[in-house]
Order: sequence, then C-alpha cells, then structure tokens
Amino acid sequence: MDIRDMVVEIVYENKDGLFLLQIGEGVNKRFNTHITTRDVEQVVKKNPKLFVEENGKIKCPPTY
Repeated sequence: MDIRDMVVEIVYENKDGLFLLQIGEGVNKRFNTHITTRDVEQVVKKNPKLFVEENGKIKCPPTY
C-alpha cells in the first residue's frame, strides 16, 4: 500500500472532510507510517480527481 492509498482511505472514511494535519495524524496512527502534512499536500495535488478541497478541508468528491 502506498501513501496515496493510505490518504484516500483516511479521507474517504470522513464525510465532513479533514485538514491536512488530521489526515497525516490518521495515517500515522493507523498504518504506523510517518507522513508529513507536506506529503499529504503533494498527494492531494497530484490526484485532483480523488479529492476536493472545501473550506480548507480535504473531502472525497461528490457522487451523483
């Protein structure tokens, strides 16, 4: 499992969205992997179809 998969799993579990720091902490706790907010930010920017930023929080894209 790579960093992108870990970030996706954490973000998609929370419908209200999470801040970058919260995502990093969630990955650190669940997967015992050290990840920084900069790593999370890079994953989000490289995968714009997987994430939506709203009010500073990262969310999964809406499904219609």
